[in-house]
Amino acid sequence: MTDQSADIFYKTNFIPRAHRIGQTTILLAICLCLTPALYLSFGLGAFPGVSTILTGFLAVLAFVGVIWVVEPISYFPVLGVCGTYMSFLSGNIGNMRMPVVISCQAAVEAETGSRKAEVAAVMGIAVSVIVNLVFVILLVLAGGAMIELMPGPIVAAVKGYTLPALYGAVLVMFLNSATRRNGMTGVLAGLAVFLSPIPSLYASAGAGILAIVAAAALNYRNQDEAPTAQP
Repeated sequence: MTDQSADIFYKTNFIPRAHRIGQTTILLAICLCLTPALYLSFGLGAFPGVSTILTGFLAVLAFVGVIWVVEPISYFPVLGVCGTYMSFLSGNIGNMRMPVVISCQAAVEAETGSRKAEVAAVMGIAVSVIVNLVFVILLVLAGGAMIELMPGPIVAAVKGYTLPALYGAVLVMFLNSATRRNGMTGVLAGLAVFLSPIPSLYASAGAGILAIVAAAALNYRNQDEAPTAQP
């Protein structure tokens, strides 16, 4: 097969088929994810109410809403069509799929955006998903066995401090990647909002959104007030 015929096959056959399979699998995954919630809500009569669902949605939107737009745009040139569908279906894109794809493309010396780079991305992501599933299953089984052997007070302490530990790790990552001024501005703005009567008036989701808006506004103001370097 010549390069011209391969390019025609890639554009007229491979890419349309990849879109069909990718869109079908994504829609199927969405339906499977929603099935337990729909069954609990309408099958067993455990519907929590629109306000509770909206509060949870706003809480998620406040923290990761920007990522819903930024990640697809920034990752697509490296992942390609198939890699994008596979990565967003399997997750862990920034800390697992992207490093694997970049390593595979560098190993075969593939130029970013080429057909060779996309094939390398597909193979790397497929292998990483399999390895990830194997290790996650093993760790879950080992973790469950360890929890059963632990005394009750230790198990209660582990469950009670797991969520604060996760938030603490995210906070440390934010502080390490941000400048000192931006980090302190974000922390102080968040504390000011959550220590005020706002959480009791607008719930935690609304308070989180207001804290992020306040931090962004203060950072923008600090940047405007910062003296510009003279040439």
